[in-house]
Amino acid sequence: MDTLDNMETLPRAMPVIILDRTSHPGNIGATARVMANMGLVELRLVAPEKFPHPEADQFAVSGREILAGAQVFPNLDEAVGDLNFLAATTNRSRGQRQTVLTPRQLAEKWAQLVENAETRGGILFGTERTGLHTVDVDRADVVCNIPTTGSYGSLNLSHAVMVVAYEIMLAMKSDRSAGLVAMVHGTLASADEMNRLFIHLEEVLREIDFIKPGHGGRMMGSLKAIFHRAALDRREVSILRGILHEIIASRDRHKP
Repeated sequence: MDTLDNMETLPRAMPVIILDRTSHPGNIGATARVMANMGLVELRLVAPEKFPHPEADQFAVSGREILAGAQVFPNLDEAVGDLNFLAATTNRSRGQRQTVLTPRQLAEKWAQLVENAETRGGILFGTERTGLHTVDVDRADVVCNIPTTGSYGSLNLSHAVMVVAYEIMLAMKSDRSAGLVAMVHGTLASADEMNRLFIHLEEVLREIDFIKPGHGGRMMGSLKAIFHRAALDRREVSILRGILHEIIASRDRHKP
């Protein structure tokens, strides 16, 4: 599915992603792809070294529409001038004057802030080599730090965007935050159809001696639970019963 389908239904409250002085065009494209995955749609670029660039298009994949709509600004003042809330990301977790939040804490705060429809916010990411300048961090309302293990805390730019965007998507309860949904091909099987499947299944299992005489209660209970969790539709029940019929027919055909 194209992640940009029904883009107009996404809440305006989702943050603007701002990349400051990006040096590698591939990172711009990869960020656009991440944004498409996570339901973010507005990308702003501050004085990128190489943009537009074929490498950005190559890395964008499903985010090409976001990339095409990216706004380019000569400086950070113009890029954030219309925003009334700004979070700056940095791998420096100490020595900040602002409140330092993890991506999850930032996402929780974001969900509260955007209850006011007038709130317009952005998340600022620095250069690949040096991150954000102190003066740029100082303009932010809060600082976001992505905890890492080990002595090397710097993440690839698009990976950092992914971590933060993922948490915000979940906190905003976007319909894109749902996990994989099982496909149902048709009408779910009725209770009666399921019951007849279980009767048929038990008959076959007893006939092939998988369930021994005088036993089977716990086994059938477990099998019923498995099939109930599967939420079978009528077609799937029909397929299973066809398999059960063929098991017996095949055995009969091969009897000496």
